[in-house]
Amino acid sequence: MVDKAARASPIFGAEERASVEASLDLLYPERKNLLKALPYAAPLADFELWANAAILIDAKTGFVLYEKNADDVIPPASMTKLFLMRSVLEKVRRGEASLGQNIPLGPESWACNAPPQSSLMFLGKGQIATLEDLLCGLSVASGNDAAMAVAVSLFGSMDNFIKEANVLSRSLGLKKTVIVESSGYSENNLTTPREMAAFCRAYIKDCPDALKKFHSIKNFVYPKERNLPPEQRGRPRQDFSRGIPQEIWTPMEFENTNKLLGVLPGCDGIKTGHIIESGYNLALTTERGGERWISVTMKGPGSNMREGDMGRRHDGTALHEWAYKNFRFFDGGTFEGAQFAVPLYGSQKMAIRLVPKKSAALVVPKNASLSVKVSCPKFLFGKIVFGAECGSIGIYDGERLLEEIPLVAAEESRAANQFVQRSDQIILRFKGAR
Repeated sequence: MVDKAARASPIFGAEERASVEASLDLLYPERKNLLKALPYAAPLADFELWANAAILIDAKTGFVLYEKNADDVIPPASMTKLFLMRSVLEKVRRGEASLGQNIPLGPESWACNAPPQSSLMFLGKGQIATLEDLLCGLSVASGNDAAMAVAVSLFGSMDNFIKEANVLSRSLGLKKTVIVESSGYSENNLTTPREMAAFCRAYIKDCPDALKKFHSIKNFVYPKERNLPPEQRGRPRQDFSRGIPQEIWTPMEFENTNKLLGVLPGCDGIKTGHIIESGYNLALTTERGGERWISVTMKGPGSNMREGDMGRRHDGTALHEWAYKNFRFFDGGTFEGAQFAVPLYGSQKMAIRLVPKKSAALVVPKNASLSVKVSCPKFLFGKIVFGAECGSIGIYDGERLLEEIPLVAAEESRAANQFVQRSDQIILRFKGAR
């Protein structure tokens, strides 16, 4: 007799494993969900949140650590601009646009033609603005004029941008998010804290340089001299007391609307939003020591900007400090991407390979005493179907099970003929297998 364990199939190479993972994505589409429930009971929040709706997630895994009315449908206000920036940066990645290219500034994008009480970067007739200038104006000054200029110039029309933004939302699994224009001025733009957090997680992952290049900038000056045509340079400062003129040559310094930059340790983004219908919103991210959290607070209180900012600062600080106090990231150790070969009897193959059904990475309690236990069968018998659960990996905090991850068959094997099955049953009885 031949010991089947000695004849186990070789472990997958990188390309074959990638193919297996893609097939598992098709079989178990939930693997691709941007957010997922924490598999154990989180500690109770020791803070009072002022906003009516909120969520807190781990950026690496998408585990939800805290939520409050997270599925309420609320206008995102200027957080809508993140959908524009994500779409633009994808064009840049594909080589269809360049950060250094000049963007035409049609009358529809001039500050003087913006809706009342718009946040602006003060685009004007004759100015020369690059795409990078406008993205900074979107992220720092939250310029509605910049949102119009970018949408019309890069997408051909606002309608074209709307179509692309909503296709992006659906591709990310956002079912309640609706984009009707690029700035967030309209109350008909809609999302939820949960879906906004999912979007932010995808945005940070897909555009890794965006936080440093745009969203962590504290101050921004526009227009600079290079943004002006020669005839506008060197003129005296303008008086805006009678309204916003078509031509704007006076440089203005804008402070980022996210007031937690430079205040909350590790804060490097991402975007505020406010209209009357939405209250005071904030999508916020921090990173310390390799751990990154994302929170979204919506319908925050306040009768004016000072009160609204106070609430956003309170809630953002409370959520993120609570996360750092109570959680840490566990990368799954040697079991992240693990593979196991199990002998087969009564089957056409000699062995079957098992892999975790999903990532072993997890957010764990801050002071957890972690151990990982594998429950893997000594052998399997007969027909094996791809993706079938055959064992598990348990992640423990002491005796407390934090998460159990099924092991699944990474290949299939048909049952052997009756002669082989009977022979293998005899072999197993001889070995005393149960």
